[in-house]
Amino acid sequence: MLQQFTWQQFLLVALLLAVAWYAVVILLYYRNGVKKLFSRQRQPEPLRREWDEEIGQPGEETLMGSTRQPEGVSSVAMDELRFSAKEEDPDAGRDIRLGEVPDVLEELKTIFRILEKEDGTKEDFISLFALVSARYPQIKGTPSQQALNGYIREHVLFPVSDEELDRLWE
Repeated sequence: MLQQFTWQQFLLVALLLAVAWYAVVILLYYRNGVKKLFSRQRQPEPLRREWDEEIGQPGEETLMGSTRQPEGVSSVAMDELRFSAKEEDPDAGRDIRLGEVPDVLEELKTIFRILEKEDGTKEDFISLFALVSARYPQIKGTPSQQALNGYIREHVLFPVSDEELDRLWE
């Protein structure tokens, strides 16, 4: 009996049944949408937002008041935002010096270990420190030099005067 139907007839009947099925589903579940689609009123309704009345508009006083920005923060328009010109920084090389101070401290610790191990004298210290001061000439005359001089006075095994330390950095 199935041999009497051709593929063309089978596909036509399947298509008609599928169209009928989808028409019934659309009419049952989307009836209001279909009515609006075919009605003459085509302008969409604006969305109603009930929360607009609860929150209020910006700048308008509400029950809790307007929001306050953190202390020190202000809002400015884009055209009011300006950056200052770069000023000459008195601490221009500060980052470089701060990176060199730990290196000098490590070298000083090494010198103190050598002097302690071999019972070094003041002349040995001066000759070893000459290498350090030659390697780091940027530290001369900075506040870091004064801090390093204090460190040297605390850890050296013999007394050293301020004049001698100043001469060591030259």
